[in-house]
Amino acid sequence: MKQSTVLQIRAFNRFYLPAMNLLGNHYLDSEYCATEARVFFDIYEKDGCNAAYIARKMNIDKSYLSRILTRHEKSGYIIRTRSESDARAFDLHLTESGRLLTEDLIRRSNEEIGRIIDSLDDEQCAKLEEALNTVTEILRHTGGNQ
Repeated sequence: MKQSTVLQIRAFNRFYLPAMNLLGNHYLDSEYCATEARVFFDIYEKDGCNAAYIARKMNIDKSYLSRILTRHEKSGYIIRTRSESDARAFDLHLTESGRLLTEDLIRRSNEEIGRIIDSLDDEQCAKLEEALNTVTEILRHTGGNQ
């Protein structure tokens, strides 16, 4: 049973990632890959978070994340401030231009998904939402995305 589940998840990933335009180096025709754009979103959602939080939430290598954060900082989209609770850590914040960029990416992502599901009727949308909620609930406590 578990082997067939593994194969089905892999098949779904192969379908889903290109269907949602999540593969490649230019997420929503931006200069960022999906991982780099997701870092903006996580800081937007939790202003003042630190790199350890993002690495854990996204399940990505800290060295890779560090390179992304450095690039975003050099581009003027984020700033790092020394954490008041842990002098070894830095809190991450979007600059005004970073916030505007992130909001634009969110808007464009919503529009892209809207185009993808535009042909679905209300019943199909409800089924899709239920299925997505089911997958999220089942996998939430498996040690994957926290």
